[in-house]
Amino acid sequence: MTASPSPFYGSSEDPFFACKELAAAKNANLYRAAMRLNAARQRFFLAAYASMRVIDDIVDDGFLEKSDAERDSLRDETFDIIDRWQDQIEAAKVMADNPWPDVGPLPAAVYEALTLTLGESDLSVDPWVKLADALRKDVAEDPLDEWDDFIAYCEGATAAPASIFVYLLSARFDDEIGYVSALTASPLYHARDMAIFCYVVHILRDLPVDVKGPDRLVTIPGEILLAADISIGEIRNAIGQQNFDALNQLGAFMLEKAWEHFETGQARSAELLAILDPEETDTLSRLFGVYIELAALMDAGYGAFLADRAEIIKDTAQKSLPDLPGATATGKTGQGHAASHDDAADPVKDSGDSGPNTQ
Repeated sequence: MTASPSPFYGSSEDPFFACKELAAAKNANLYRAAMRLNAARQRFFLAAYASMRVIDDIVDDGFLEKSDAERDSLRDETFDIIDRWQDQIEAAKVMADNPWPDVGPLPAAVYEALTLTLGESDLSVDPWVKLADALRKDVAEDPLDEWDDFIAYCEGATAAPASIFVYLLSARFDDEIGYVSALTASPLYHARDMAIFCYVVHILRDLPVDVKGPDRLVTIPGEILLAADISIGEIRNAIGQQNFDALNQLGAFMLEKAWEHFETGQARSAELLAILDPEETDTLSRLFGVYIELAALMDAGYGAFLADRAEIIKDTAQKSLPDLPGATATGKTGQGHAASHDDAADPVKDSGDSGPNTQ
């Protein structure tokens, strides 16, 4: 029999405490949306998000941020870490003992939280496996030459993590059988295109932050750079000189691709909304609303958007996903934080916050 989730009081002995610490650190849009779910689904989100955040940060901060020589020396080891992480995810799904209790990379508390949620659900490990595949591309430093390369990367880096949120919107927790979803199609089917739309908007939103790092951390396909007749170095110079209008053409090409995915995503979201309760429908609409508004403002002029970027980000996040004073892992009162910088619908791959790029 599955035990009902107990109240979360913030005790360090509760496995979800560590998950919440990891998940709340970046105050992402997806995190803010998930905190509108009930306690049982919040726990699942916290465990899933934390498990992905752990490996993403290892790849971003422990590998991609390093020098060329350091990356060459760390590449095989980082591949091994990803493999061990996937082993842990697959073991948690079947509620087995932690296969790597001493070398992780999942901390013991996060592993336990995942066994109590993923292990008690009808969700497969596919989203985690797809994320692992995307991270392996990061470590291999596979180039994103064509738009199709970018989409293949997004399947694991942003759409797969977002599919977990879609699953949770449709899932219900039962004391006897755990988490069960009413979806007839896969969560990825419903999440894929809207996640890609949000991620492209996210890349454009955070470009001024991302170009401060190495070129490899800017996730814009070579095909798009070529069409816009601009290099990453030229992007960096334009932003440094606040010549934002020089990036209008780049923004237009990226947004054109984003809106194509939006159209497909809207149709698949409509199928999803048909089985959701009003509260979940509102949560999903608020999450999408952040990126739809940002995209509309960029459409009006990407350069003008960049000039007012900081204030726009603050206003759009608070308007669509305002802080909920009582939104903690159990609905107990907690202090909210203003979102000055957050993840995309991709909960994980976020070049602005942590390095790559999903998000």
